[in-house]
Amino acid sequence: MKFYPIEKTIDGGPTLSGWCTRQGHQSVLFFAHGNGFCGRVYEPMHELLARQYDLLMFDLPGHGCSAPHHFDGWNHTAEHLRQALSLCDEFIAGREVHAVGHSLGGMLSMLAASSHPGTFSSMVMLDPIMFPQPLLFFMHLLNKVGLTSVFHPFVKPTLRRRREWSSREQAFDYFHNRKIFKGWQDRSLQCYVDHALIKRRHEDEGSLSGVELRCDPAREARWFASLPEKLWPAVAKLDCPVSIFMGQETYPFALRAGAHAQKKNTNITFSVVPGGHCFMQEFPQQAAERVLSTLTDSAK
Repeated sequence: MKFYPIEKTIDGGPTLSGWCTRQGHQSVLFFAHGNGFCGRVYEPMHELLARQYDLLMFDLPGHGCSAPHHFDGWNHTAEHLRQALSLCDEFIAGREVHAVGHSLGGMLSMLAASSHPGTFSSMVMLDPIMFPQPLLFFMHLLNKVGLTSVFHPFVKPTLRRRREWSSREQAFDYFHNRKIFKGWQDRSLQCYVDHALIKRRHEDEGSLSGVELRCDPAREARWFASLPEKLWPAVAKLDCPVSIFMGQETYPFALRAGAHAQKKNTNITFSVVPGGHCFMQEFPQQAAERVLSTLTDSAK
């Protein structure tokens, strides 16, 4: 499988860079990655999906191969992704487009689909970061009084995150079975090391040595500290088949929200699968098989 670079500039917004395959399949999968990751981190799963679908994905600003841009929040970023997709007529060429997104990427795809019915023929959300209404209210309150960085469980650890290593080999050893990467297949982790890290430039010397995170921890923390607007009205408005898969070891609040989403909208089905928040990195073959089976069923 070969990836080809693609880049689109949003009018008044960021320039989004990403990748696509060009195998001439009948339909397209529009993939959106999670916070702190990038599209090609998911290659072990993508290689299997690409046997039946052409893939199209854009990295979020400051992630992967997309240049940084000022932080626009969930809803505006979702609109930017939709606009980037709309600029790909030469690639889509009348084909059906299905959305697949992990974590933040699943939520952004959902917000785009809700605001623009008909954007996707169907959607598969892989462990989306959904918030129950009471938690949303509490987090909005924390934001209003400026205490998010104090009480949010992900913000401070992210800001303290190590960001530089002497080599990709050292980075691989550092991440192996550590926190969010626990249980990842070696190939999945290698894709993260290959694509979510970049050679480090020494400003004083202008030379390249070692590697560092492509996504600044401050940007990743900003995503954690922010919230989508009108989340549950958006869930209720989804008009295409939506499948939500949650890892059984993921965040309990997200599991509760996923189950509630199924009750909120009859177009949504909710399932719990083995693994954690990044189950598709732990079990890429099984994740791909679930996505393909779900898309086949939605087409019937």
